[in-house]
Amino acid sequence: MSSQRRTTQQSPSPLSPFQDDQILTDSQWTTLASIVDTIISPETQTSGENPKKTQLKAAVDTIKHNTNVTDEALLSEYLAESATSCPEFREAIHRLLAEQIHTQGRKELLSVLDALTNARTSWLLTGHLTPFAQLSLRQREKVIQSWATARLQIFRVLFRTFNDMTKAYWTRTSPTLGRVLSYPYTPINHSYGKGFDFPFVVFPPLPQGSTLVPATFETDVLIIGSGCTGAVAASVIARSGLEVLVAEKGYHWKPNHLPMSEKNGMVHLFANGGVTLSDTGKMGILAGSCFGGGGTVNWSASLQLQPFVRQEFAKKHNLPYFESSAFQHDMDAVCETMGVGTQAIKHNPGNQMLLDGAKKLGMKAKPVPQNTGGEAHQCGYCTLGCGSCGKKGPTESWLPDAARHGAKFVEGFQCEKVIFAADKTQDGKQIAIGAQGVWTSRDESGGVSGKVYRRPVTIYARRAVVVAAGALGGTALLLERSGIQNPHLGKHLKLHPVNTLFGVFDRDIMPWEGGILTSVVTEYENINSTGYGCKLECVTMLPSMVLPLMQWKSGLEWKVHAAKFKRMAGWISLARDEGEGEVYADPVDKYRVRVKYDTSKSDQKNIAVGLVALAKIAFVEGAREIHVGAAGVPPFIRRQSVRTSSSAIYASQTGGNAGDTASINDPEFLQWLSRLELLAVNGLPGDAGQVSAHQMGTARMGSSPTNSVVNSRGAVWNTQSLFVADTSVFPGASGVNPMITGMAIARGIARGIVEDLGLPSTQQAPTAKL
Repeated sequence: MSSQRRTTQQSPSPLSPFQDDQILTDSQWTTLASIVDTIISPETQTSGENPKKTQLKAAVDTIKHNTNVTDEALLSEYLAESATSCPEFREAIHRLLAEQIHTQGRKELLSVLDALTNARTSWLLTGHLTPFAQLSLRQREKVIQSWATARLQIFRVLFRTFNDMTKAYWTRTSPTLGRVLSYPYTPINHSYGKGFDFPFVVFPPLPQGSTLVPATFETDVLIIGSGCTGAVAASVIARSGLEVLVAEKGYHWKPNHLPMSEKNGMVHLFANGGVTLSDTGKMGILAGSCFGGGGTVNWSASLQLQPFVRQEFAKKHNLPYFESSAFQHDMDAVCETMGVGTQAIKHNPGNQMLLDGAKKLGMKAKPVPQNTGGEAHQCGYCTLGCGSCGKKGPTESWLPDAARHGAKFVEGFQCEKVIFAADKTQDGKQIAIGAQGVWTSRDESGGVSGKVYRRPVTIYARRAVVVAAGALGGTALLLERSGIQNPHLGKHLKLHPVNTLFGVFDRDIMPWEGGILTSVVTEYENINSTGYGCKLECVTMLPSMVLPLMQWKSGLEWKVHAAKFKRMAGWISLARDEGEGEVYADPVDKYRVRVKYDTSKSDQKNIAVGLVALAKIAFVEGAREIHVGAAGVPPFIRRQSVRTSSSAIYASQTGGNAGDTASINDPEFLQWLSRLELLAVNGLPGDAGQVSAHQMGTARMGSSPTNSVVNSRGAVWNTQSLFVADTSVFPGASGVNPMITGMAIARGIARGIVEDLGLPSTQQAPTAKL
């Protein structure tokens, strides 16, 4: 890395205003504040109820050791900070309650707050006759700790709900955490790319006093969704000479806005403010929701579909395309366009340790191809948008190519339904002719935080409608709202559930620097030749995206642990899920997706196999501490007298003796590991949460309407001119990061549309250029 460390300042991307409407009463807010200020608690020496002076001094010494911070005032400010002392935290919580929690969940949360406010009902939840907010800090802490291990599930749900919410929003908004970690909030030595000037269609406001008449637009092909798959379809179809309009619910953010802050980026770039929770709250799902979709926020991993999965898709689902040379050519073509390769990779410490540790232990591992145009891309912040344009996602490749061939674009379009012609075909098929929805303008300054206006819009498509709105309900719910009836619609949701493992080392890792996911361990991807297993990969290491995944024991302990972040590396065990779930529309808000998903026992076991392997890798690579992201699994702490690779290097440089070196057969480690190995036999603990960044399968492809939503060419059964071209059509989980597979399928579907219309289909792969 350059010896000169230069930081840049992104253009602001303020959030749009939200309607609070006094969702919380004063008493409810007081109770909620007392909960979150227990989880992120103010720790000072002046309060008699706080830890003894020696305990606080030990915490300060530990933080100093792991951060090299010597500023006593900063350390005191950090420890004294409570969650609600941050105005941005309070705003984020109110936005969460107003916009990001469904009506049923909000009612349940408010009823819990009411119960904790009332002395008589509070006793049932706390064991105290005093309202929760009136308890001392230590009493409140003991209550929350008791919820974590309670026998009744309702208490454990309470713990998970308040704990996850508090940690997520505090790490996004804390004024001191970044300073303690020396975290710069923007890439070092970052340069902005020039981006592409997309031709967006703007609908004029209605004249004052006029009736609500929809604006209209006509095109040959309407593509709903601008993510990886919609972008490919747009390029292929536009190259045939057809007029194309790409309509997107989110907005385009130019390079100078990227990467965004964690607080604003999670709202602007992701669905539902960052995380969509399953109905049980055990699964947190991240899905891109902006111009460029998942391709704007993904981690550049560009893995092709494995042969054993291709064979399963072809044989089990009667889809020979997946074993054909045409599918291979589609995968190669999308990789060629984005300049996918491994030659320019420079691994950061976390990725290098994954490769090195696997090699030491005899596990198969390899670099992960990157869609970076054959150039090195050292940005660990790309999950919040790539300002350098080094990641050749949809906005740097396929969408500019579509624009050069005449495509136009609409942002801010919430599609209500696909519309059909009044008459059907002779064999009774509905004919798609466009879509209706509501368009929301930008404000006068070109952002979304000021005054905007809305217009109903009808878009007519003369030749075809292609839905690429995403497998997390975007496509399935749109088809349902459009009157499509199919028993498989919304079903067969695959998520690639993951659990995490973190190592704390004796040296600074600066985990937010360098490429995010550049290595993978494939040793366990096909356990016992079942077609199912897990992959081991690195995880994006931005504080607010990973610190909330780490277990909470007490307010002080968690702050001390969070301060170790600059010395951490993090990995995931990602399962190709055999189990499945479903998406459905919220009964109150038809546009809000709800998710039913519980990780199957077999998938839990496969995840645990990966966690065991990751623990071994972390150990041989010298981790001082190993933390597993599963409730009930204590961390492994290596004795200070035992030398790690990091401390050995330090000792050799200073001439000191760092202690005895431990091997993989270290008895203390093996004893701890045996508890983790039991999970590979019995499955993860009942309250172990998982996260997902991959969604597949809710409008799956198949051989008939009795087993699928679309046919092998992406056409929706019993319709004409209506296609689905996103990861919804996957007949099963891909087992690899689904970008390349999804783009290849979209390319194949788009080629088929062009051919069916009697036009020449392009075989040439465009080159990513701006």
